[in-house]
Amino acid sequence: MSESILFEILKKSKENKEIIGIWKYNEDDGFWAGYVKDYNEELVTIQHYTKYGKSDGIIIERIENIKSVDFDDDYAKAMQCLIDYSSELDKDEKFELELNNDEEWQTGILKQLEGTDRIARLEINGSDYFSGFITKLSESDLILHCVGKMGEDEGTVIYRIEDVTAVRVNDIENRKRVMLFKWRKASL
Repeated sequence: MSESILFEILKKSKENKEIIGIWKYNEDDGFWAGYVKDYNEELVTIQHYTKYGKSDGIIIERIENIKSVDFDDDYAKAMQCLIDYSSELDKDEKFELELNNDEEWQTGILKQLEGTDRIARLEINGSDYFSGFITKLSESDLILHCVGKMGEDEGTVIYRIEDVTAVRVNDIENRKRVMLFKWRKASL
């Protein structure tokens, strides 16, 4: 009988430092991304990375606890990009926003972001967050070109300016989205 497919994938990850995703049984957040450092019949050692591509220690797990392994997928490719360019995420380029004393503070802030390559995370009605580029602004609404967590182009949407309750600009999550968005556009 041939070697198990699982061990073939672990071997390939180890030999080529290929990123894989490992899911564990009975854990909702039991997912790790990284590459295999070593393995045997009982255990696997994984070089773990955070969602920002930062090295996050070594994980040792029992083979029997592995529910499934994702490999050679979009997530793994995006994670490899983040790992390769993770130092770029540390660069917090200065970007100053001017505040105004208007009741319509949102318009002043959003106008400064309109048409720029700055991604903003907008809080809508105090609970929902959407990230993207503000492409157009009117007196009452805006167009947001949405960008997903892994840089996916999620199309455009219109929001009322009055529904914007908070704005985040240039945080690490947004820098990650921009990096992956540009990577996806370059690799098309």
